[in-house]
Amino acid sequence: MAQMTHEALVRQLGALRQRLTQLEDVDYMTAYYKGYSASGDDLAAVQAEIETVTARIARLEARLAAIDWAD
Repeated sequence: MAQMTHEALVRQLGALRQRLTQLEDVDYMTAYYKGYSASGDDLAAVQAEIETVTARIARLEARLAAIDWAD
């Protein structure tokens, strides 16, 4: 059971890290220079999304660290 949970969490973590990279490398920079991102969000919305995704990554990392491998 722990193995299946671990794999699912790792997949989610990977997806969130990719999203964060997209937000930081593309959307933030585009919104900073143009005033809006490719999806139409302004800089404040992109920054809020970065904070949200970062918090979700931290929660997933904590869940991964807490997995009891004895199961």
